Amino acid sequence: MPVGLRMATPMKRESPHNPRKRRGAVLLGTVGLLSAGLLSATDSRGLGWWSSDAHAHALPSVASSSLPIRLADDTPALRQPDPGAALQGSPEARLIAIYRLVGQHRLDDALAANTALLQQLPNFRLALLLQADLLAAHAAPLQDWGGGVTGHGDVAPLREEALQRLAALRERPPAGAVPAEFVQLPPTQPYAIAVDASRSRLYLFENSEQGLKLVDDFYVSVGKQGVDKLVEGDQKTPLGLYFTTGQIDRHALEDRFGAGALPLNYPNAYDRTRGRTGKGILLHGVPAATYSRPPQDSDGCVVLANEDLLGLSARLPQRDTPVLISRQIEWRAPEAARASARPEFLHAFERWREARLAADGDAMASFYPSSTAADGSTLARLRQRAAVPPAGIDDTSMITWRDDRELMVVTFREQAANDQQTDHVMRQYWGRDGADWRIVAEGQVH
Repeated sequence: MPVGLRMATPMKRESPHNPRKRRGAVLLGTVGLLSAGLLSATDSRGLGWWSSDAHAHALPSVASSSLPIRLADDTPALRQPDPGAALQGSPEARLIAIYRLVGQHRLDDALAANTALLQQLPNFRLALLLQADLLAAHAAPLQDWGGGVTGHGDVAPLREEALQRLAALRERPPAGAVPAEFVQLPPTQPYAIAVDASRSRLYLFENSEQGLKLVDDFYVSVGKQGVDKLVEGDQKTPLGLYFTTGQIDRHALEDRFGAGALPLNYPNAYDRTRGRTGKGILLHGVPAATYSRPPQDSDGCVVLANEDLLGLSARLPQRDTPVLISRQIEWRAPEAARASARPEFLHAFERWREARLAADGDAMASFYPSSTAADGSTLARLRQRAAVPPAGIDDTSMITWRDDRELMVVTFREQAANDQQTDHVMRQYWGRDGADWRIVAEGQVH
């Protein structure tokens, strides 16, 4: 058992035939969750059995979303939790099912299911805390979260982890919705990722000709000091749009990075224009000694359970998956997200594209800040590039982001002309400058 989570010794177990006393004993570590409205003995919503089918219902709209948040399934078949559901599925789904059993005052079923979970994952600290509470609750009512353990220094972060897991599973993204920033992704981009720091959640979208579809989501940890990274060593996770640059096998990593890592391109081209520093921002796993980490526990990386990281890595291409890291995701219908691209920007990009294909260096230069035109060497490089136009421009993705200004991140492929050997993938950061849009940073994607 991890240091600081020593189970209190339970007294003689209460008889199951004394329901009144047992009902009092259920005031254990989940009291904080019950009072938060996440679990209830009379709540008919089965948190552990959420699915994306048509049974989902909607809450009223909230400020952070253009669409209503969905609740967990609310079908008659799920009104009474099945103890068997706590014995199968992902570790997180099993843990939530166990909380549901506790909320229904079914301590014996909850204890049996949690014991089985710990046999499989003995380093799942949140399950260890619940186990201590379940054992101690047979002796006397527990008035506080973690009352079944001694050494309470580790309890508060675990409580936050439980609350984040439960909240993210109870309030689901609206059916069919996508993050507002995902304006356009070509079918050649198979996946996209969005991280909601406020929910400690990573959402994985599959992309096809039919558009984006949410296919999975995972609990994650972010920086010890939260988000909005500015300088190296600030222990914050960067906010913005990044792209994976490869995959690193666990054998090439220290144990603290877990089962593997997906490096991100922080600082990106725009970050560098703003003087942001640091390096080595990854999506990575956890050390072998633990199953997960508290919501804010990394040095700036986004951290997943090892099995989640491996499952994610197996799906993604080797590189260039977009990863949006946001304080809080604003969910929109796909057509609303597409419509969020300002007409002025679309017009500017189309004019730039025409100038690029026509090898019109002067016209291209008009889309850069005045400082670029004033820099003779930069202008010369721009005209040299413009002199060799591509055969075409396709596979265009557009993702918006609000930084210190409104941005549009555009990635596209320049098709090789007859006298060129290979295609090139380019990425541009367009920034709004009053009524105009300018290319404030760009570069080739290697």
